[in-house]
Amino acid sequence: MSHSGPSAVAITLSEAERAELMRRTKMPHRRSAEKARIILACADGMSNAGVARLVGVQAKTVGKWRRAFAAERMAGLEDAGWIGRPKADLILDDSERRQLQQWARQAKTAQFLALRAKIVLRCAEGGTNQQAAADLGIDRSTVDRWRARFIAKRLDGLHDEPRSGRPPSILLDQVEEVVVATLNYATHNTAEIRTWLGKHPRFPCEQPSP
Repeated sequence: MSHSGPSAVAITLSEAERAELMRRTKMPHRRSAEKARIILACADGMSNAGVARLVGVQAKTVGKWRRAFAAERMAGLEDAGWIGRPKADLILDDSERRQLQQWARQAKTAQFLALRAKIVLRCAEGGTNQQAAADLGIDRSTVDRWRARFIAKRLDGLHDEPRSGRPPSILLDQVEEVVVATLNYATHNTAEIRTWLGKHPRFPCEQPSP
């Protein structure tokens, strides 16, 4: 195996990136599969010339995608377009499409996830990031971000990254259930609540009639 020379940019892949690239090598889209094979071979330590012979392309093509991946990771494998930045080669399998469609229809308590799902579904239809942003009425940078996250991590990439500190005591999808339960309790226990409020100076309230 030929190893990268001093001028070649070294490529190191995360597990998620390697898994996504392996998935792309099996795509029917020849160009996407070709770029994935180039990066995988580069990550194995091959020189541009060695990768070119293996994949059947020119060495300058290998150098182009090696540099693009090193600079922007998976997003760097997108082709340049005439109008705005083009969408990545984003192909959904049936289970991903079903899950995204389900998220896109969720209640207001999960609108952030619904929007991200709509972005990915729109991107999968074709066109550029600029066109997808215009169709959804959002900024192109938002499309750029969530397209790249989905490409790198698939469905898991659409969730917020875990935050440091104490984990939340209630999950977001439980908020609506808690609010509804609280309102139902208040509706059926008005007298009890007004009595409690009347005993606290900060919450003056007329005592209920006996």
